[in-house]
Amino acid sequence: MRKYCFVIAVVASFLSACSTSPVLELKNELALARKDASILIKRLDVKKFVGEIPVGKVPVVTDEKGNAIPSQIDDLDRDGSWDELALVCDFEANEVKKMGLSFVVTDEAPKYTVRTNVRLGLGNKEDGFVGVDQAVSPVGFVGIPLSYQAESVSWENDVMGFRDYFDCRNAKDLFGKLAPEMIMDKIGTKESGSYHILSDWGMDVLHVGPSLGSGGLAMFHNDSLYRLGSTDKFEFQLITKGPVRSIFELKSSGWHVDGGNLNAVETITVWAGKYWFQSDVLVSGLSHEAELATGIVTSYLKEKKPFSFSANDKFEAVATHDIQSLNNDYLAMGILLPSASKVRTGDAPLLSDEVTNGSRYNQPVGQTHFVTQKISNNTIATHYFFAAWEKENKKWAEQENFENLMKNQAEELGSPIIVSIK
Repeated sequence: MRKYCFVIAVVASFLSACSTSPVLELKNELALARKDASILIKRLDVKKFVGEIPVGKVPVVTDEKGNAIPSQIDDLDRDGSWDELALVCDFEANEVKKMGLSFVVTDEAPKYTVRTNVRLGLGNKEDGFVGVDQAVSPVGFVGIPLSYQAESVSWENDVMGFRDYFDCRNAKDLFGKLAPEMIMDKIGTKESGSYHILSDWGMDVLHVGPSLGSGGLAMFHNDSLYRLGSTDKFEFQLITKGPVRSIFELKSSGWHVDGGNLNAVETITVWAGKYWFQSDVLVSGLSHEAELATGIVTSYLKEKKPFSFSANDKFEAVATHDIQSLNNDYLAMGILLPSASKVRTGDAPLLSDEVTNGSRYNQPVGQTHFVTQKISNNTIATHYFFAAWEKENKKWAEQENFENLMKNQAEELGSPIIVSIK
């Protein structure tokens, strides 16, 4: 993985370079203002307009005043050459921006505020943890004794944080954040205190138990949910992390579903400023079209039931909204998925205390509202998991505001910023 971080600065040389460099035209085709719109430009597209990419230099995007726009370049296939230029930028409704694209040597590149992060720390609480880019969870590992920082692979941006238990549970959990700084490198350490107690940065706001938590995965087959949990191999691989986005993979092999033997790769992407992460799931070993399930824990719902709605003409949404956080305030969670891929919604059964307090190994899925989508062998199925906490912003106490968030994001996902280089 190669990553370049830049300091926001107006540099005289940029102004000079922009006058002779290609011009990026970025167009928001929506009649909606967009905050932190995510933009991707393939290396090949840059190359078409600038010719050969300068060796030893990195691209810098600047606005019409010469201000550097937060960006990063990512080597997605880890071959030593970057593949995509990623940036985030605010837009007014129907706005067209013209930006400069120049190249500078790495040492002279600006650094940006880091707004996304991924963390897997190995070690123990007494001696500390060391962050790694790759690891394999031992077969049958139930999370005890503690070997991984906060038991999990954790990821965050400046508004929310998540984690996936790096053991046979393989369920997802949720951190509410009260500060934009990256915190996942510190939580779960001896110095940080309990993340179950509200602190200046926020807290773990979700009770997961035997559920799929905040977006855990299962296969729905013959009226049963088969958790993506106790597999023959469970591996973490970091792809990239940087100021505007982070990407990693969770790779499982030996996922036994009713006699079948499947492999799965979940690629998770988190962008700066978004109340969601993207999950791209690839399953191999399927002999026919199947139903991939993802779910939301329901055990702390009090008065309100899970609900579904059409986010726009391309996306369907499933969500919960209630006083269900561990801080006893409003917490909203939702799953957005392409309408054409949705099959069904359902509820996993309530489980007895004997089951929920038993072994974590091969624990059945319970206390979960789930949605399934079609998935075919070696074909990616995509969904987006949303979360918003009242403590972070009081507007999330209103269900209507959370629904509007999901609807607006559906519009944005269905209408990416149009990029041309002139």
